[in-house]
Amino acid sequence: MARASSNKSELNVLVVDDDENIRLVLQKTITKQGYHVSTARNAEEALNMLQRSFFHVVITDIMMGEMNGLELMQQIKEINSLMQIYIMTAHSNLSHVIQAMKGGAHDYFEKPLQIEDINATVNEAARRVARWSELYNRHSRPPVAASGKG
Repeated sequence: MARASSNKSELNVLVVDDDENIRLVLQKTITKQGYHVSTARNAEEALNMLQRSFFHVVITDIMMGEMNGLELMQQIKEINSLMQIYIMTAHSNLSHVIQAMKGGAHDYFEKPLQIEDINATVNEAARRVARWSELYNRHSRPPVAASGKG
């Protein structure tokens, strides 16, 4: 079992949305689950934050100012291809869903958001991070030298 899953605070989440209410609700909801949450008002602010800090998960709106969430997702994937990205929108259509999933989104949420879905998704993301961390730690240790041979 992944030991890191018992320490929820190890998960860092970035919420990106131009709607302050959505940012605040998600920040409060995810923080209550025991995770670290930062917020950004737009894609440009999110990219600046991603240059300065490490995040395991990004939850982003699609429809935002200069750069939309799908474009943000593409840029994030260039920075860190393993980043778990979740897309949310009030303007859902099949084209956006297909584009998001082909672009590497882990999931797609329609607004109004269902808090239970967000909690389940973030908890699963934390389990995934714990598994990756455990696997990395197990396989990044130097091999133990065989004794008695030589």
